[in-house]
Amino acid sequence: MKRYLLLAALIVAACQATADDEPMCKKRKPGTIVSVNQYCAIVLDDPVDPAVVVEWKGQKVGLCCKGCMPKWEKLSEAERDAALATAVAKGEIKD
Repeated sequence: MKRYLLLAALIVAACQATADDEPMCKKRKPGTIVSVNQYCAIVLDDPVDPAVVVEWKGQKVGLCCKGCMPKWEKLSEAERDAALATAVAKGEIKD
């Protein structure tokens, strides 16, 4: 049982973005963006990772990394609406 708890804790810790991960978040990730936003709804300077998408009010919202998922979940409805609107307004990724 302890082995499974340790493994679960390691997996959760690996999904959290840290300062060391930041350079990776700044780079455009391969894949087709299917979200309504091209910049992360949490970290507005970072392009979305096409593999990291959450559903919000019937829309796909892109995030830059899995570490942003718990941050998104902690936002209120109004904060999510505002964050998504700001990310969408930022427009397309400029290479």
